[in-house]
Amino acid sequence: MIDNQWYAAAFSHEIKKGKVTGVRRFGRNLVFFRSGSGSLACVDSLCAHRKASLEKGWIQDDHIKCPFHGIEYDMTGRCVYVPSDGRASTLDYERFHLKTYPVREIGEIVFVWYGDKEPDKEPDYFDIITDPSYTYDHVSDLWNVDYSRVIENQLDVSHLPFVHHNTIGRGGKTLCSGPKVEWLDDHTLRTSANNETDIGQTPKPAEECVIKDTNLTFKFPNMWLNHVTDKIMILAYFIPVDDEHAIISLRFYNKITGNRIIDKVIAWFGSRANIIVERQDKRIVETQIPKKTGLQIGENLAAADLPIIEYRSKRRALQAQNGGGKLGKKADIQSDSLRATHNLSDVGSQLSSESGRNPYARGTYTAADQLSPEPGRNAENPKAMYNLSYGLFVCTTVKGGKANGCIINTAIQAASVPNTITVAVNKANYTCDIIKETRLCNISVLSTDASFALFTRFGFQSGRDTDKFEGFSASSYEIAENGIPYITEGTNAYFSLKVRQEVDLGSHVLFVCEPVFMTVLSDKPSCTYAYYQSSIKPKSKTRSDGTAAGEKTVWRCEVCGYEWVGEMLPDDFICPICKHPKEDFVKI
Repeated sequence: MIDNQWYAAAFSHEIKKGKVTGVRRFGRNLVFFRSGSGSLACVDSLCAHRKASLEKGWIQDDHIKCPFHGIEYDMTGRCVYVPSDGRASTLDYERFHLKTYPVREIGEIVFVWYGDKEPDKEPDYFDIITDPSYTYDHVSDLWNVDYSRVIENQLDVSHLPFVHHNTIGRGGKTLCSGPKVEWLDDHTLRTSANNETDIGQTPKPAEECVIKDTNLTFKFPNMWLNHVTDKIMILAYFIPVDDEHAIISLRFYNKITGNRIIDKVIAWFGSRANIIVERQDKRIVETQIPKKTGLQIGENLAAADLPIIEYRSKRRALQAQNGGGKLGKKADIQSDSLRATHNLSDVGSQLSSESGRNPYARGTYTAADQLSPEPGRNAENPKAMYNLSYGLFVCTTVKGGKANGCIINTAIQAASVPNTITVAVNKANYTCDIIKETRLCNISVLSTDASFALFTRFGFQSGRDTDKFEGFSASSYEIAENGIPYITEGTNAYFSLKVRQEVDLGSHVLFVCEPVFMTVLSDKPSCTYAYYQSSIKPKSKTRSDGTAAGEKTVWRCEVCGYEWVGEMLPDDFICPICKHPKEDFVKI
C-alpha cells in the first residue's frame, strides 16, 4: 500500500440508504453507511465497546447503531450515545470514537482516503467517469492475489498472445518491441504494445516505438484506462482487500451510436467480453508467487517488462515518500527501501559529537584558524570545506561483462518527488566512463565494519589496468537484477540506479539518477571520512622530519586524510579516496 492516497474502493450502487454495508479494504474490516440525504460515511467496523461488528447493526437518525448494546456513532465515527448510561449522560465518550475514513463519490465510484494524515488533495481520476456522453456497464471479480499483481497484469504486454491467444491476443504477435512508456505527470504513466509476429527480426528499442491510439494509462494508486478508440474505453480500478485478495472492477464505456439505450446494450455485451478476458488473466495470475509484487522478488524480468518496472519503481518511490502502509503483520520490503535512503542521505547523523561541532570535519581548528585576517570581515577561508560531511560508497558498474568499481564520497538523495539520487564521479576514474556509456550503476553504502582492504581494492588502483573483482571473495558481493555487482561486505545498504541526466562539473561528472531498487543490508552505521581516518585507515609512523620510519616522505590529503608515501607526488596525482588533486596534499 501507498499511504495518504485516494483509492477507488467501491461502487456507489453497492451502498444503499438505510443499510450498513460491510467490506474488507486495506487489510481492515470497514463499514459504509448513508445519511437520509444520501451522504456517505466510512468507519472501522468493530464497535469500540466490546468489538462486535457494526456490519450487523442498523441506521437510525443518521447514526449507525451497534447490534450488541445499541451504542450509536455519527457520520464522523464519534460516539454519541451509550444506552446503558442513559440519554441524560454527560460523560465524555472520546475513548469510544471510531477511526473514520474520508470518502468522495465521483462518477459513481467511491474513493476512500487511506493514510494517517488528513487529505491534502482531491482524488485524481479519468474524466470519462464524469462524461455524460458515455454509457457504461460495470462488473467486478475477486482475485486471490494482492492488488499490485492485478495492476501489473494489466501493464504486461508480452502475455497477450499466450494468455489471450483466442481473444485480444490473436495473431501470434510474440515479439515485443519497446515497449514505450511515457509519464503524463508524476502519478500517471501511459504505454502501448508494439508487438509483432516474430520472423527473425530484432525488437525495436523503446525510443523507436510510439504510443499507439490503442493504449493503456495508469493513475496511481489504483486506476487504469484502456483507450480502445475515442468511442470505446475500458476503465478498471483495483481494490486492495488484503495481502492475498483484491477486487478488479471493470467498466465498459462507449458512445458508439449516441443513443443511450442502444449504447447501454452495447456496454452490457462489452462487459461480458471483459469477464471472458479477465478470467483468462485470473487463471494464471493467481498462480504467481509471491502474491504481492516488489522490485526484487526472485523474478528475472525482460525488456518487455518495462511498464511493470516503471510501475514498481514509482510505487516504491511513493511508498518511501508517503509511508509503506503495511497490510496485516507481514513485513514489506518497502520499509527497507526507506531505511536504505536514510543510510544514503542521513550519513551526517550517524555519529555524534560531544563537543557539538561538526563530527566529520577533518580536524579541530582554533578560533584564529576560522577567522578572517581582518577582524569583522568575512574573508574566504578554504578550510570551510573541511566542515562539509561526506559518506563513503563503492560505485560499481559493468561493461562488456567485466565488473568495475571505485570509492566515491558524493551520493545523496537530492529530491523525494520523484525520488532522485545524485552521484558525483571523478572523470579520471574508469567507472565514470562506464556510467556515461551504460547509464547504469550500483551504489553500496560503506559501513563502520568496512575493512581497509576494501578501500585498497576499490580505491587505490585503477580499473583500466586491473580487474578489481579478481580474487574478491564471492561471499563479499552479489549480482543485482541489473546485472551489476553490489558489495555485501562492510556495507549497510545498496541502490541500483538508472541515469536520467549528467552534468559536467569540471573535475567530476554529476549523474542525476532514478533508483530502481534499494534495500538495507545491515544495521551498522554508515562510514564517514572521520570514522575512516580514526578507525579504519592504518596509522602511519612518522618522524619529526616528516619521513616514515624506514620509509620515504609521507604526503597527506588535507581533505580526507589519505596518506601517500614517496619522495614527490606526481603532477597528475589524484587522491584515490576523495579525488582531490596534488594541490590538496601536504608533506607531513
